[in-house]
Amino acid sequence: MQKHYDMMEIKHLTDAEITKAIRYLDPDLRAAQNEESTSTVVGIGIIFLTALTDALTSISLYIRSL
Repeated sequence: MQKHYDMMEIKHLTDAEITKAIRYLDPDLRAAQNEESTSTVVGIGIIFLTALTDALTSISLYIRSL
């Protein structure tokens, strides 16, 4: 059964409760935050892979010249 709330009860919510309700009702906020962190990890991974490839190429060219 659905409860009916008076406007007076809504006024007594704390800021933390309001923020929690907004985050619960708007899943796009959480999806956007997860997408940002994933893209950061992918970017760092690509940079690391490029640096590793460059280092291995430099080492192999140095060894061949010996």
